[in-house]
Order: sequence, then C-alpha cells, then structure tokens
Amino acid sequence: MNLNEEQLEELSVMAGLFFEVEDIMINLDIPLHQVEDFEHVLKYEKEDPVYLAYHRGRLKTEVELRTAIKQASLNGSNPAQNTMLEFRNRTL
Repeated sequence: MNLNEEQLEELSVMAGLFFEVEDIMINLDIPLHQVEDFEHVLKYEKEDPVYLAYHRGRLKTEVELRTAIKQASLNGSNPAQNTMLEFRNRTL
C-alpha cells in the first residue's frame, strides 16, 4: 500500500487519536473495499511505512496517557495506582 508522506503523517495522527480503521481509510481516500488489505498491513507488515506510521501514532498517545496516569498515581490517585500496577503486571 503506497501512501505519501502527508498521508502517513495523517495516518499517524488519526491512529494516535484511536480512530477506527474505516474512518482512517475514508479520510485518506482509500477505498473501503480494500479494508481487509489495509488491516492486514496494519497487523502484519511490520516493515511497511503504513504499519510503522499507524503504530508510532498509537504508541505516542499511549505513552502520553501512561505518563499522565503515572503522575496521577504519584499524586495519590488510587485508581491510577491500580492502573499502574496492572501495566506492571502485563510487562515482562
């Protein structure tokens, strides 16, 4: 799947805002009949620029969210502390 740099950036931004795959496709003018191919790239084609842009955007926001949760945890928020413990338990 070939997207230009502008489309890859938009893909990254939308992934970081957790948009649905079909909404991203509509915004990037990718025909919806290609949804299976697009989802395949997002799941399995780890060297593809589309895969990388999508996951970079998603992970960037995930880092920001976890950072905010960590700060709330350090400030004494019990729900945030529990969430941090859940994160810890899911890692190696």
